[in-house]
This record gives sequence, C-alpha cells and structure tokens, in this order.
Amino acid sequence: MITGYAIITVVAFVLSLLTVHAISRIRNPRLLAPDVHKPYKVMVPKVGGVSILVSMGVITIYAYLVGDLRLLALGLVTITVGLIGLIDDIRGLPVSVRVFLPLAPALIIPVVVHGYIYILLIGHVHNFLVVAVLSMLAVTVMANAVNMLDVMNGIVPVSTMMIITVSGLISYLAGFGYALPATVILLSTVLPLAIYNWYPAKVFNGNVGSYALGAMIGAFMVLYNAGTQGVIASLPYIVNGTLIVITARGFRPRETLARPVIVNDGVIHANRAPGSPITLVKLLVMRRPKTEKEVVRDILLMFLVSSLAALTLLIYLVPPW
Repeated sequence: MITGYAIITVVAFVLSLLTVHAISRIRNPRLLAPDVHKPYKVMVPKVGGVSILVSMGVITIYAYLVGDLRLLALGLVTITVGLIGLIDDIRGLPVSVRVFLPLAPALIIPVVVHGYIYILLIGHVHNFLVVAVLSMLAVTVMANAVNMLDVMNGIVPVSTMMIITVSGLISYLAGFGYALPATVILLSTVLPLAIYNWYPAKVFNGNVGSYALGAMIGAFMVLYNAGTQGVIASLPYIVNGTLIVITARGFRPRETLARPVIVNDGVIHANRAPGSPITLVKLLVMRRPKTEKEVVRDILLMFLVSSLAALTLLIYLVPPW
C-alpha cells in the first residue's frame, strides 16, 4: 500500500505539472484574462485549476481501486465542485447558483463515512444528519471563501498547501495514520499550480481552481479529522469572506460592486468610495498603498501565523517525549 501511495504521488505531480504547463501556453482569447495588478498589460490563461481536476481524477480512480474510501470521497468532492467553477469560467453561472451548488457534492462525504467523523478537541460525531450538515458547511464555505481571496498571484495554491500540511500533520500525530499519505498526495497535486501561479503568474487558478482547492480543504477537514486545526489555519479566508458578505450585504456578482481597491501603475490603493466592500487586501493598503508583491507577502504571513496557531493544538494532543 505504501508503495502504491508513493507511485500515485509521483503520477499526480507529473500529471498536474504537464497539464498546468500546457494551459500556460493557451492563447485562445476566451480563456485569457488581464492581470490587473501589474504595471504593464498582460493576458494570462485563466483556467490553471484544470490541472487539479486532471490530477485528482487519477487519484480518485486509484482510491477506488485500492478501497481508500476517504481519499475517494475527497477526490469526488474536489472534482465535482471544481467542475462547477469551470462551467462558470467558460459559460458563466448566476451567483446564487454558483455559491450554493457545492452543497450537493458535499453530501458524498456522509455517504462514504457512514455518518461518522471525529473532531479534535470535541470528539466523535455519529449522527448522519450532523455529519451531512458539517460536510455541506465545510465544503461550501471553504469553496466560496477561497474564491473570494483568489485576487493576486500565488495566494490560493500556496495557502492551500500550508493549510493541508498543518492539518494533515496534526491529524497524523494525533494518531490518524491515514492522514499522512493523503496529505503528501494532495501537496504533490497542488505544487505545480503553485509554481505556475506564483508572481508573475503564468496561469490564473480561475474559479475552477479556487473552487476545487476550497472544496479540497473543506473535504479534508471532515474526512481526515482536521476540522479544528483546519478552521484555525484557514482564518484569513474565513475573515475575508465574512467581511465581504457583510459589507456587500450578501452574495453579489463582482461586476455589480465597486472595486475594493484601485491599481495605479502597479501600486494598489484602497477604494474609499461608498459601496466599496471591505476585504483583507483593502485593509492592508488602507494606511499605505502597496505593490502586489507586498500584499501577497502580507497575506501569506497571515496564513503562516494562523497555521502556526493551529500547530499549538499539538500541545494538547501529543504527549511529551
């Protein structure tokens, strides 16, 4: 089994890398989007997240063949929610549909785990309906929260790797050995996208990428007993999403809202106009305008702090040597 997981890890990385490289060479105008935070004009392929779907497709088939039901459920949820984002990238979906549609694939989780999960510091949950509600909440909230912060190069795939690493490590050290191979496999899947999405981005994640990665985080929380540490590590996503929903008065299309920031020659300024929603990025440039690199650095530092905060759970979960 260990050899099989090692092989699928390598295969997932190679497939993800080849796919994202191929996407970076796309020149179809329908699949390009402007990188608005750069001081120069550049069009970037906007569906880099397809690499996650391709890689997770192979992982899901492997999980089915070896009977790894947790990895199977995670793969199915990630792919299904990612496809919702892909449809939105290509054809467009009403916001009300796109926001709440992930509720349906999230139900794959309670079906697979048969109404049983474990939440660190809380305990066992055996009720099918409770697990279903928690699954829908985790997947839907994280898919939308990640999408809302996918605004600059590198933030989403790098922060996803931080959250998965910390969450999986804590679960493993708490005694859930099956969390370790899943963690390594997911990191190998996300790493190529992180490389190509890093500043200056050769590809954008697109809604396909942000939705797939958000669903991956949410499903991982439930399936690998990582809810407590996952929520702590994901706090920047949760705070940013909450700020936007409150100040925008609900889920509204970006096109109908005033932009939270204004970009002048590559420098990002807060938009102080009435009706402009509050975001983490806006708060970071409120006192002093910053470049994209500076904002990305600050946001990733927030994720580093939240991830380190999640690691403090080890004090309570792992006995001293």
